[in-house]
Order: sequence, then structure tokens, then C-alpha cells
Amino acid sequence: MITEEQLKKELVKIKHPDNKRDIVSLGMLGSIHLEEGKSKVVIVTPAADRKLQINLEAQIRQLVSKLIPGKLKINFIVDPNLQLVEENKIPGVKRTIAIGSGKGGVGKSTVTANLAVQLAKAGYKVGVMDSDIYGPSLGKMFGINGRVALQSDEERIWPVEKYGLKVISFSFLIDENQPVVWRGPMLGKAVEQFLYDVVWDELDYLLIDLPPGTGDVQLSLSQLIHLDGAVIVTTPQNVAILDASKAASMFQQVKIPILGIIENMSEFICPNCGTSTPIFSSGGGENLSNSVQAPLLGQVPLTVEIMNAGDVGNPIVNTDKVPAVNAAYQAIIQNLESEIKKWD
Repeated sequence: MITEEQLKKELVKIKHPDNKRDIVSLGMLGSIHLEEGKSKVVIVTPAADRKLQINLEAQIRQLVSKLIPGKLKINFIVDPNLQLVEENKIPGVKRTIAIGSGKGGVGKSTVTANLAVQLAKAGYKVGVMDSDIYGPSLGKMFGINGRVALQSDEERIWPVEKYGLKVISFSFLIDENQPVVWRGPMLGKAVEQFLYDVVWDELDYLLIDLPPGTGDVQLSLSQLIHLDGAVIVTTPQNVAILDASKAASMFQQVKIPILGIIENMSEFICPNCGTSTPIFSSGGGENLSNSVQAPLLGQVPLTVEIMNAGDVGNPIVNTDKVPAVNAAYQAIIQNLESEIKKWD
């Protein structure tokens, strides 16, 4: 017969229907008493919410019926002093930050990958989630191409570990050339599974690489999880600034703090002479920063090495080949940390 401690570990699979956290980490598991043919589980709730109780009881009975024989009694105790952990937080994840752009082609995924590696080099535990279901590319940035044999069980998926990071992408689940033809509700469900069914364990930062635009995935994220903030990536030219402004407006509408702006491809550094040239104009990141009243976290130059690093799947800051790029990301992390403290 299963022990009480074993059953407690199984009850971690029972999720609160609203905030998606398990009843054990929420402090809702009161007690367990197991006897041959007669067992009892006590669940604590902060209010006499019958709808919630029915939901939890159904989940528990479905799970326990496979584990213990005989009758099971489930009692609910109301404790008004029970303080449930903040809603829509992933267990163990301290900070969840979305990285968006409003349009494609600005190097947002490259920035996400390098920012994640730089955070890990600074001593943080970091996870990266690719939420672009139609065009997932983050896996390639880490040298993980096509379908991957992910470790999983009936309830959970384990992310791939690379360069000290935990990475999940829809590209790990499909063949490399397989198109995804899904409607909005299916996108939202996939995002929810990546958030709550992936075993992230303890993380200081979970970076979520958003798809271009301001569509279904962005809206689903704002509803499914408490985001600590968003970072907007843009290039200096006006057309990129225009779309990035729309992304900023979207974050503001759904009450997600904008932690700052990263201006990517701020200048091109010639590989032969080292001369820097603002080939995409200049000042765009600062203009966007002033427009949306969010700080300019940093400016990242464009180099041939960045392109080559993306192709081979080893983010440029992991190689220390271009000091100017490493310095840019170090400054971005320092500014990001300072900005996060302001929102605490």
C-alpha cells in the first residue's frame, strides 16, 4: 500500500483551478490518514467555495483511485487565515520576464538567448521559453535543431539543459520542416502547458521569447501568468520603432510593467578595421524610451560574429569573442536589475 509521504508527492499533481499551483505548495493539504480499505484526505481552503471544492475533489479522486484501494473520504476545512501564494506564479520561479518587439527581424530571439547566457554567467539560475509556436527559432540559437526526445511523464515535461540554462521550445516537439496550422485557443493551451507543465524547478529568471506582433500568445500570457515585466527589443530605424511602440501599448493595456528598451543592431562594427557605422540610423532606442517612458537598458552593436554564433548555436556572449558585445549585455543586466528593484 502507498505511504502517506508517497501520496503527498502524488498530490503535487493536483492544481488549484485558478492560479495553477499545486495544493501542496499552496498549503492546502491539511492531513492524510491511510488505512486498509478506509482513507481520508483533509483539504484546507480560505473560503467555503463549493465550486472549488468539487473541482479539487474530482481531481483527487481521479488520481487516488489508481493508488489506494477501498474507500476515500475527502474533508474540506475552511480557514479564513489561509493566505494563498500570489496567483499565476510558477512554483520556484522568482522572476518571469517577457521579451517582445512588435515585429520580426529585429533580432529579438538573439537578444533573448544572449541575455539568458549573460544572466547565467552572472550566477543566476535561468530558464528560457520560446512562445513562438508558428516560427520557433530559439532552439537553433542554442544548437538544438528539430525534434528532441524530451524526458516526460503523464503530467510533466523536462526542459533541455544547455549552457547552464533550461530551455523549452515548440520546435523540440515537431519535425524541423513541419508547419504549425493552429487556431488561437490551441496556441493558448500550448503556452499554458509550457508555463505550468514544464519542470522548471528553482529559477531566478524565466525569460519568455514572444512571437512578433500583439496577438493570441501575448494575450494568453497576460491572462495565464503574473509577469514581472516586459523588455522591448527594437532596432534604430523608424519602421521598427513604430511597431515596437505598438508592443509597448499592448503591455501597458494589460498592466504589464515595461522594464526597459534594448536597442539591437545599434551600429555595425567592421570586422576588418573596427570602425563603427550606424547603418540602421541612430537614436531610435532613445526616442522609443522617451515615448513610452521606460529606460533604455542598453545598445547592442551588430557584428559578423553574432551572426556566426547564431548559426552554430552558441550565443556570442558565451564565447567572449567580441568585448563590445559582452560589455553591452553586462550593462543591460545591471540596468535591468536596477529597474526590477524599482517595481518591487
